[in-house]
Amino acid sequence: MNEINGTTARAHDVDLSLTGQLGNELLVQLDRLREEDAIHWSAASGGWIITRHADIDDALQGRLPLSLRRIEKVMFAPMPEAELAQLPMLRRYIPHWPVDMDPPEHTRLRKLLVQAFSRPVVEGVRPFVRQRVGELMQLLEQQPQTEFNEKITRQLPGSVILRLFGLPQEHLPRLKNWANWFQEGIGVPFASFEAKKLAERAMAEMTELFVTEIGRRRSRPAAASGSEDLIDSLLKATVDGETLSEDEMIGALQLVLVAGHDTTSATLTLGLAALARAPEPWEHMYRNPDRLLESSLELMRYIAMSTSQIRIAAIDFEWHGKPVRQGDVVFLMLAAANRDPRVFEDPLRIDPQRDNDRSMVFAPGLHHCIGHLLAKMQVTEFFGELVRRFSGAELLDPKLDFMSQIAFRGLYHLNVRMIPRV
Repeated sequence: MNEINGTTARAHDVDLSLTGQLGNELLVQLDRLREEDAIHWSAASGGWIITRHADIDDALQGRLPLSLRRIEKVMFAPMPEAELAQLPMLRRYIPHWPVDMDPPEHTRLRKLLVQAFSRPVVEGVRPFVRQRVGELMQLLEQQPQTEFNEKITRQLPGSVILRLFGLPQEHLPRLKNWANWFQEGIGVPFASFEAKKLAERAMAEMTELFVTEIGRRRSRPAAASGSEDLIDSLLKATVDGETLSEDEMIGALQLVLVAGHDTTSATLTLGLAALARAPEPWEHMYRNPDRLLESSLELMRYIAMSTSQIRIAAIDFEWHGKPVRQGDVVFLMLAAANRDPRVFEDPLRIDPQRDNDRSMVFAPGLHHCIGHLLAKMQVTEFFGELVRRFSGAELLDPKLDFMSQIAFRGLYHLNVRMIPRV
């Protein structure tokens, strides 16, 4: 029971298994919950839903006894042995994902991956990004009425991540299935067994690719290697005098390949959907090309692509008077934190001049997104050219078709008609 404006009321619950059906209504429900019960035990979702910026910041900064080792408990623990036996690749490689690790193991792997996404690496790929953006904008000019999600936005980050990996661009069509199967099978704690089997298939296909690539690179002469890509770098990397095991390399590569392109693709699609309904921010971006980064950061905050992160309580502790028990699932709702009026004035409005230093989009803290520089560069290059060539867009779908996932929101498709700038 909670006190609201001097009256007693019961906080409403939010069922996070319905994120796909709720669409943007999810954000409205989280806004309401944030004011009613910011540390909320959700019977519908089977865990604590945390919605205020200050509390989520405490969690991300490591000031609370919360663990990232959550996929085993959330995904595998409730499953019968007969089903678990059908997911050998997931169970083998997920423990090697940095996003499912606590220090010191996480610290060790992160040191390697941060180097792979450093500023010099990002600037080195910028000319390729501009080339691909130009090609995609030309395609939009030729076909202004199009399906935007798969034909345009996935093409850019997909091409870029393959280039960073040193992989042929013909793998690009496969990225869609791998990303969708992973997000729907692993990205939600409520996934069906059929969804988990598709994630297993994606894991198996990616593993086959990486085992082949690692073997090929190990067997070729050093002089033939040419410039290093991400796979080459991980093969040569050492941490405290130790090299990565093959399972560690493959786990890191799987995660980066999917997350490195899917989140940026979703950002571009949701960003276009938001700007299509907001002509003033669109025009601001056009008239202020020198402020594209600030505008893009605000757009990323507003669209709430970065929706949540899951943690597990490592021990019993009390959080604002609420008894959190060891093993409890905790949903850190980044989307709600980014709409908290205690931090962001008039948060339901796109304000391209807003200071987003406290934005939760890239999860600041111990697990700050390692690809944030690459994502920001692609988003600014893409929208900078988009608003230069087009004055607006018309959404042709009566309702946005959201995927059923809670870590990162995305759309299955987005049909649009672009309006060329005269």
